[in-house]
Amino acid sequence: MFKKFLKYFLLILTLSFVTSCFLFTESGYYKGPKSDHFDGKRFFNPDNNDPLKKNFMSYYKAKAKYEAENGKSEWVGNLIDVKTFKPEPQIQDKISVTFVGHSTFLLQFSNLNILTDPIWSNRASPVPFLGPKRAKKPGINFEDLPKIDAVLVSHSHYDHLDLPTLKNLNKKFAPKFYVGLGVCHFLNKIKKLNFDCTELDWGQNSVFNENLTINFEPAKHWSKRMFFGSNASLWGAFVLQTKLGNIYFAGDTGYGEHFKKAKEKYQNFELAMLPIGAYKPQDFMIRHHISPLQAVLAHQELNAKKSIAMHFETFQLASDNFKDPANELKKQRQQQNIENDFLLLEVGENFEINNTISTNK
Repeated sequence: MFKKFLKYFLLILTLSFVTSCFLFTESGYYKGPKSDHFDGKRFFNPDNNDPLKKNFMSYYKAKAKYEAENGKSEWVGNLIDVKTFKPEPQIQDKISVTFVGHSTFLLQFSNLNILTDPIWSNRASPVPFLGPKRAKKPGINFEDLPKIDAVLVSHSHYDHLDLPTLKNLNKKFAPKFYVGLGVCHFLNKIKKLNFDCTELDWGQNSVFNENLTINFEPAKHWSKRMFFGSNASLWGAFVLQTKLGNIYFAGDTGYGEHFKKAKEKYQNFELAMLPIGAYKPQDFMIRHHISPLQAVLAHQELNAKKSIAMHFETFQLASDNFKDPANELKKQRQQQNIENDFLLLEVGENFEINNTISTNK
């Protein structure tokens, strides 16, 4: 009797595992010709330095080694309150940028309102009770948002593609969503969300209107949301061509030639938004994210008039101490004498190009 029970139990367990592989596997999100970053099934980084060749066990080994040498990272406990900003409904003849937190910005210009990688959730996670917890409240109350015309999503990781926020934005504003290859399939075919969604490959663009063209450009990263599978959708940076100048939004990226190539293609940028956090332990995270030093190099290589730091002091995603990214950036920009050019905005702080001179922080 016990053997029979065990046989059926193992059969059910095997079937459950096989079923879960299909239900929780990322694959087939994009079907198209092979390219220098798509092998016919999955996307990859053209320099062959694939971040996923260093798996999660490698990360935990690197993390353990780092903490043995430096101690556990210091992070905040309770959710930090912030001074929120209430934006104007529309901005016409200047570029207004408000730091909402992490990689989320509200960009306003030419009577357009655009959000980057919006996340208002308290966790960057598929569930509300586990995963990286928010350290600072969002810098704009959701109910204070102006009518959102477009949403840019750089890649599918939970701290950048937050489904609860996207659903709320679609319900309230029905904006246009711009994403990398495979992400519209995930949103509309897998999740059945029926968004107005445009997929872009590296080097492709979409004309929003006479005041805005949205370009998708290379970045050095990866994508994953399900338990099994990875790189079923494309990651990248956005370049916004506007009548007021070019705007660069890096998303998540390791350091590479793509910054220099973006400068060669677009010549210069009025504004660049560059990540500085989640870079320790560097021997592992360098494949995924740029350090503050590399962010300064990217700022210079892009020929950006102003850059703004992002991807820090919101979600604990690596072994950085809470203040490490900001303190390191202050050190690097002082050495380069660019305190007024590479800005550290507080969450909820607004900055206007062509109208405001930044204060040092």
